[in-house]
Amino acid sequence: MTKRNDIIDNSDRFITRDIRYGLIYTENLGWIDLGHANPAGAEKLWFEMTRARGGDSEFYEVNYHQSMSKSIHGLNINTGIYRRFMVRQGLQERTLQGVALSIFLSTSHRFESLQDFWPYVYLTDSGYSAEDLVSNLFGFYQAVHYADYTSYLQICSKEKAYRIWDFYGPVGEFKNKSVIPLLFPDPLDKGTKHEPYSGELPLFMDVIKPVANPDYVWELRI
Repeated sequence: MTKRNDIIDNSDRFITRDIRYGLIYTENLGWIDLGHANPAGAEKLWFEMTRARGGDSEFYEVNYHQSMSKSIHGLNINTGIYRRFMVRQGLQERTLQGVALSIFLSTSHRFESLQDFWPYVYLTDSGYSAEDLVSNLFGFYQAVHYADYTSYLQICSKEKAYRIWDFYGPVGEFKNKSVIPLLFPDPLDKGTKHEPYSGELPLFMDVIKPVANPDYVWELRI
């Protein structure tokens, strides 16, 4: 659940892949939650996918979870999605990246859907908030490519971000069930219709395609 006072820019601190807190507005990806964009969670998944395993088993097990722990209005909330998968040994790296993306995105959708239901929906607007999935995807690409892509973000000044927040309202009021970014025109731009619209993913965030082929990956029921 992001708030107006979460907004930062590079004048507050130099923004890198390691920052775990803050909200920025970017020209190319819209709102980005730096907690979601932090690659640590996706790195754990990718490590599980790629670490060496012995034996001659055709499949190996991968565990992955997304969780949150928050104190909201004096209530401590702890919840999450925990999943187990069997992944085929010996996949090519690009196929393995696609399997990882499929696991990552499907878990992200389950986690956002969880927040959209009782009792969480009465406590937070986080479920499918406009910035969530695109921020997650940004973090995923940083993880699997071992990269810091923050220089690719066209980060706006804090003043412009405040202006967009104040004109359109809290980002959590806008829902986005897609990884496609939701962009908000600058209220000062008189030649533009002042309504959010879907942008496009930059090329570096659109090179891996999800792979959910049951010959390559299947889920173990917990």
